[in-house]
This record gives sequence, structure tokens and C-alpha cells, in this order.
Amino acid sequence: MTGSLILILALVFAALFMVALLVVGSMGGGDRGQNVADRIERYGPRHAPAPADNGGGVGRTATGWVTAFLQSTNSEKGLAERLDLAGSERKPAEWVLLGIGGSALLAVALTLATGNAVIGILAGALLGWLSMHVILSIRIGRRRAAFGEQLPDVLQLIAGSLQSGFSLPQAVDAVVREGSQPAASEFSRALVEARLGADLEDALNRVAERMDSTDLRWTVMAIRIQREVGGNLAEVLRTTVGTMRERAFLRRQVSSLSAEGRLSAYVLIALPILIGGWFFYSDPSYMRPLYTTLIGLVMLVGSVVLILVGAFWMRRLIKIEV
Repeated sequence: MTGSLILILALVFAALFMVALLVVGSMGGGDRGQNVADRIERYGPRHAPAPADNGGGVGRTATGWVTAFLQSTNSEKGLAERLDLAGSERKPAEWVLLGIGGSALLAVALTLATGNAVIGILAGALLGWLSMHVILSIRIGRRRAAFGEQLPDVLQLIAGSLQSGFSLPQAVDAVVREGSQPAASEFSRALVEARLGADLEDALNRVAERMDSTDLRWTVMAIRIQREVGGNLAEVLRTTVGTMRERAFLRRQVSSLSAEGRLSAYVLIALPILIGGWFFYSDPSYMRPLYTTLIGLVMLVGSVVLILVGAFWMRRLIKIEV
């Protein structure tokens, strides 16, 4: 491949990346009306049509194309739900355009590094898509973990409110007003559903499913049992909180005992990648047969598969359920 072709390809992808940044930057405006539909939309996945603004014609056009594509593949709703779980304010079209820009930048870098446009474009698109998926999954995991850490304090606040004479919906409302994120927003979702006519226990159970919280599922089960057989709900919640904190202590202890195994797994996974990257940087001609010959490609694919299998196996070994 000639140097001029590489330069043209780099300029094209750089222009595409800049357009994606311009599109994402032009989507921020627009005041929402204070009507009932907008207020309810705050507690659901953000997949409603974007409000019209005064500028950003390119942004609206690109967003419309991406939105139409996502709707045609029935993937907009799922992506909107994942963005909502991650606590992201971006809409699905914005997230996809940001991923396209990142993939374009990676494709430019890999094309210039390898001198092969096909490998650069394919690897850039794959790594860009994987990166956006992994980033979203990490943010969802962190938000769920933060919810789990806040849950004992939230239930303690609910138990105190109940003992003070509040009803359960009033206690949940106190959590929404006094709690911190993400617990406040999730309990606010349940409270809104209850005010719209749903059963509060069912709404809390849906929050438990969203946050993948076993502790909250047990709490909802305890609330339902208390409603059927009677008793002091505040005392039941305090007992549940004590159990949660003991499990959290045990979980942290297991995490500290398995830290050495996790570190060993990280080193074993990162070592071949870092060594390969260093050889590729220091002596590209030495590494070139690895991706320009059939045998090299087979070895490269085989090594990637073995690394993934080893990572999965080591993760299963060091992951201990409490």
C-alpha cells in the first residue's frame, strides 16, 4: 500500500471522527416541557424522540439515520435500557455515533501501524464495538455495586421511618428525597409506578431485577410475608439489614483472600498482550509474518482464543459466591 493511500484513508477516518464528535456535541440542547409525559419519561429508558432544537441540522440528520437503523433492527429499546441501567444521559443514537467515532479513530491508528487497510478497518471496527460494549457493561456493574452498597443504609432509613409512624410508601419517599444515587433514582422509579397504580412490592421487585440485587429480592419477600402474617415490619427490616452487613463483611473478606489469585490472572492475561505489543512497536518486520501469512493468522487467532479460554477459566476459579 502506498503512503498516499494511507494518508487519504487516515484523512477520511479523521474527518468521520470529527463529524461524529460534532454530531454528539450538537445534541445537548432542548428544554423539556413540564408535562406529565416528560416527568414519567425521567423514570424510564431514554428512548423517546429527541426534542427539536434550533441548530445542528447535521446532528439531527445523523441522529435520524441512526435511530431509523436501530429501530429497523429492533435494538434501540435494548440499548436504551442498558444506557439507563448505566446511568448515562446519552440516547442510543448518540452512543452509537460515539462508538462510530471511536472505531474510526482506532481504524486510522491500526491502518497506519500495520500498513494494511483491511486489517486496520476490521480490527478498528471490532475493537471499537467491543470497547463501547465493555465500557457500558463496566458502568452497569459499578452502578449495581453502588446500589448494593447503599441498600443496607436505605433499608435502615426505611425502618426508622416506619418506626416513626410513616407508611411504607412515605418511607420510600423519604429515601427518594434524602438518599443518594443510584438508590434514590431506583426507588423513585418504584414509587412512581406505585403512584400510577402498581403494587409497591411488585415495583420494588422490578427494581431488584434491574439492579440484579438478591438482597432486595429477599427484602421484598420479607415485606410480602409480613403483610400476610402481620408483625413489626421495622424490626424485620432491621434484621434483614444485619444479615446484609454480615454478608458484605464476609464478601470483602473473601475478596481480600482471593486478591493474589486475581492479580496472577491479570498478569498471565496481560503478559502476552504487552510482550506482543512491545515487539510490534520495537521490531515491526519481526511481527509482520504474524498477520500477513496464513500460518501467522492461524497462530494469532489460536492465541487469542486460548487467552480468552484461559481468562474465562481463571475467572471461574477466583469467583466465589457468598
